[in-house]
Amino acid sequence: MNPSIQASAAASSIHKVTNLVIASVLLMVGLYAFDEWGQVKEREEQHMQSNLMLLTRTLDTFFLSKRAGMFSLAETMAVSPGGIDNLALAQQLLADYRKHRPEVRQISLSDMSGKVLASSHAADRTVQLDVADQSGFQDFARDAKDLHDIYLGRPQRDVQGQDWVFTLRHVLRDAQGQPLAVLTDVFPVDFLESLWQDAPLVQQITVGVLRDDGYLMSRYPVPATVTKDEVYGTRRDGALIRYLTQHQFPVQGRVEGGNALLNGQNFINLFHRLDKLPATVFVGQPEIRFFQVWARSIDTPLALTALLLVFIKLVSRRLARREHEAEQQRLAVERVLRESETEQRSLIDNLMTGLVIHDATGAVVRCNAEASNLLGLSFEQMTGKQLIDPAWSFVNEQGTVMPVSDYPASRVLATREPVNGIVGGIVSGKDADICWVLSRADPWFTADGQLDKIVVTFVDITMRRKLTSQLQDRELKFQALFDNSMDAVLLTSPDGTVLAVNQAACRLFGLSEAQIIARGRAGLADPSDPRLHELLGRREQIGQAAGLLTMVRGDGSRFTAEISSSIYGDSEGRQYSSMIVRDMTERLRSQAELEAANAQMRRINEQLAEVAHFDMLTHLPNRVLLADRLQQAMAHCVRRQKSLAVAFLDLDGFKDINDRYGHAAGDEFLVAIAKRLRLALRDGDTLARIGGDEFVAVMSDLSTEHDCEPLLLRLLQVAAEPLQVGGNSLQVSASIGVTIYPQDGSSSEQLIRHADQAMYLAKQAGKNRFHLFDVASDAAIRIKRESLDQIAAAIAQHQLVLYYQPQVNMQTGEVVGMEALVRWLHPERGLLAPGQFLPVIEDHDLAIAIGERVLDLALSQMAQWLAAGLHMPVSVNVFSRQLQQDDFVHKLRQALAAHPTVPSSALELEIVETSALQDMAQVSGLMHACAELGVRFALDDFGTGYSSLTYLKKLPAELLKIDQSFVRDMLDDRDDLAIVQGVVGLSKAFNRKVIAEGVETVAHGRKLLAMGCVLGQGYGIARPMPAQQVPGWLDQWRAQQPWVPQEDVGLPA
Repeated sequence: MNPSIQASAAASSIHKVTNLVIASVLLMVGLYAFDEWGQVKEREEQHMQSNLMLLTRTLDTFFLSKRAGMFSLAETMAVSPGGIDNLALAQQLLADYRKHRPEVRQISLSDMSGKVLASSHAADRTVQLDVADQSGFQDFARDAKDLHDIYLGRPQRDVQGQDWVFTLRHVLRDAQGQPLAVLTDVFPVDFLESLWQDAPLVQQITVGVLRDDGYLMSRYPVPATVTKDEVYGTRRDGALIRYLTQHQFPVQGRVEGGNALLNGQNFINLFHRLDKLPATVFVGQPEIRFFQVWARSIDTPLALTALLLVFIKLVSRRLARREHEAEQQRLAVERVLRESETEQRSLIDNLMTGLVIHDATGAVVRCNAEASNLLGLSFEQMTGKQLIDPAWSFVNEQGTVMPVSDYPASRVLATREPVNGIVGGIVSGKDADICWVLSRADPWFTADGQLDKIVVTFVDITMRRKLTSQLQDRELKFQALFDNSMDAVLLTSPDGTVLAVNQAACRLFGLSEAQIIARGRAGLADPSDPRLHELLGRREQIGQAAGLLTMVRGDGSRFTAEISSSIYGDSEGRQYSSMIVRDMTERLRSQAELEAANAQMRRINEQLAEVAHFDMLTHLPNRVLLADRLQQAMAHCVRRQKSLAVAFLDLDGFKDINDRYGHAAGDEFLVAIAKRLRLALRDGDTLARIGGDEFVAVMSDLSTEHDCEPLLLRLLQVAAEPLQVGGNSLQVSASIGVTIYPQDGSSSEQLIRHADQAMYLAKQAGKNRFHLFDVASDAAIRIKRESLDQIAAAIAQHQLVLYYQPQVNMQTGEVVGMEALVRWLHPERGLLAPGQFLPVIEDHDLAIAIGERVLDLALSQMAQWLAAGLHMPVSVNVFSRQLQQDDFVHKLRQALAAHPTVPSSALELEIVETSALQDMAQVSGLMHACAELGVRFALDDFGTGYSSLTYLKKLPAELLKIDQSFVRDMLDDRDDLAIVQGVVGLSKAFNRKVIAEGVETVAHGRKLLAMGCVLGQGYGIARPMPAQQVPGWLDQWRAQQPWVPQEDVGLPA
């Protein structure tokens, strides 16, 4: 071949390899870029999802707090004196509400026509405008009767037309549920934008809140190319609102489409629905943003790839040039060698056999390349070497050093005869590895018969010896594995002749090796088993097969075995087959037992599932399955914007059936009535038995709460129909409690509990009826319960304290005693007056606990004053509920005994709530028993209508207290003055002392003295004070002249 053609071929080969490498690199880069695009989209959408969930939770928390604040404000207005008609109080409440909520622009109270009644900005004339003409108010007012939650208004301009705001409205209702007024909370749209500004948002992200009617509640950022009028005053009709409308406003999802505010730029939006509000939070990013992030993420790898490709191209060119130059040099050398070397030299150097030529003395005169490689010496180093040389040594097959006389060349020198087939090892070079060779030495003689040269040839058999050794080791291992295998192993020929077996096969078949070989495969396998031919045929097709066969032991017994057979051949082309046989008798028995156990376990699991989800008597769903179905029904109603009813049904009179006819008859009756009740409901409804004679029905897909009434009446009807059980006609009725979702509750447990409460109200109303749960009443009860819990905690944590108000003789100025007045030192609200917490405990046992606590505090304080030398009688208020306890006298005696230094005569008990005294004879007896202890009594608030002449006549009270409401206004109100004069006259007629409360001025005192009432208390004398201030007040009071000089009042002689 032409040398230039060979060089070009070598360069072309390098270029092909280079192009293949470049193509591979480009393919990997493309795959990397494609994968990175998917990861970028996933990461960006994960970041968007994180932002979305953060913003959704922020908004849910914000609207939930606003809902709670407005509900609390509405309840406060409802329970305040005068209700919502007390506009002054309403004005103050609205101002306080706004003061603690800086984000609120304005809160106002308006009537149902939109006229503002009160506002948090009373001083601002602009807020006094009616709201009837504001956008959306008329729609809100029209639907107000059905609204029981807050109403989210559409963004609109404020009354000045400067800023965009949105409203939250809540309807205040009367006891019958009719709308009375509207609370309107106004927020600037910019407030929602401030929430987004503080959030850790992804770059270029757009966030906002979209109402179900297509109007934006908020958007951040507002594009610089549009105004807020375009953003909030125009209904959106983009991809997001179309998707939400078409899919009935799902809870969350993903939408791609154009953004009208940004010239149709394609956006990827993620959204999540707000809790209980007709609005959806969304976050979006322009799709171009994803491409930008992707481009930045792959720019460095692409740059590095470009550098790598340039480097590969440069290297390939350099290698091609070097290869071309090397090829030219090699061709030149070969050309010289071909021209200079003789035919003999060419033959010697191309031999794969090592060749060394010695002269007659044994010195090396020549060697070829193979000999040089085997001995580890170059041509130059080999030339002139003697047989005895430290550069090499020879060992025999046992690895011991061979004497020089046994070297092949030495033996030829000694015998002049050829030496053939000597195996030895050559040890040469620094690593001293042994190179095993098969050598031959031949003498060459001159024409006259003299020894001229010795030609030694040797073949490298190192690898052959290694392979032979490995083969021997493998045969030994295979034989050990064959002999010691736990499975029976047979070696056969293709015709089924057994060639060899191991001991496990002999044990398995109960035969010797010779007997098994004599029988052959046909004598070991059951010929009637059809699987035998199938297994042999499959083995012939693919070279191996496995399966189950029936085998025959030496005694004729049969057993099932697992067979694994393979075909293989030896180096000479002969075929053999191996057969591994494993007895499957025990395994099949265990497998059958396991399958039987599994079948039994499946039956047990099915029974357990039945027990876990269904009532075993009626086969209706139980509590567990009811909870699951109710959760699904609630979610279904939210998606379809429907309602559902939960009815709690209890059978009236079922206990009598059990007691009279026995539990068997009762069970039969329950099964029959359960079938009736189930048939009374619709196909999609659920009826569950939750215990005894209690059932719960779930009725879904209701448009209004009244849609369930026909079903409830049908349930009452079928429950009341007689049933024949055991020859007896049995009949019961039903009491049903009903609650409606989502108007009530947020959890399945709460719905069932409220329905249960309503059921008990139905029973109290006369049974055989249904009662609808009242959400507003339950809220009031819950608030009262929370207040009672707080008061109970206040008692336990010693938060109740006593203030003392002096009682004086207005004629002489003498301080005749102190009235102990309870106060609540609230940890958050400060010092609370009795009117702020005592009304809650009326008709509650906490009244007894507070009364006992007040009595103990008063006695302890009296003991401290006595120890300081101050003797001060104290009057303590006693609730009628506390006084009527059977153990009142006993506990009073214990309290006095606990403070032995306090004389009982210094203690006066003031009876409040005299209208609640039920057993006059019992109370009179209790008071006489207390009087025997030395304790005095007074009738509080006498003249208010809660006291009567009966109490004055039958109760042994020494003192009457004129209510402060009459004393305070008697100077201006003739009716109040007449009542005061009447009470003073009654006290004289019944020989009772009298004291006036509410003495606020000297004029009050003088008037009372003129009527003959000398005892008084009120702000004109002193305000209630802590116990530590009493001694100082007494010193100051005693230092003054008598409060009202006698000559100034003109008392009768």
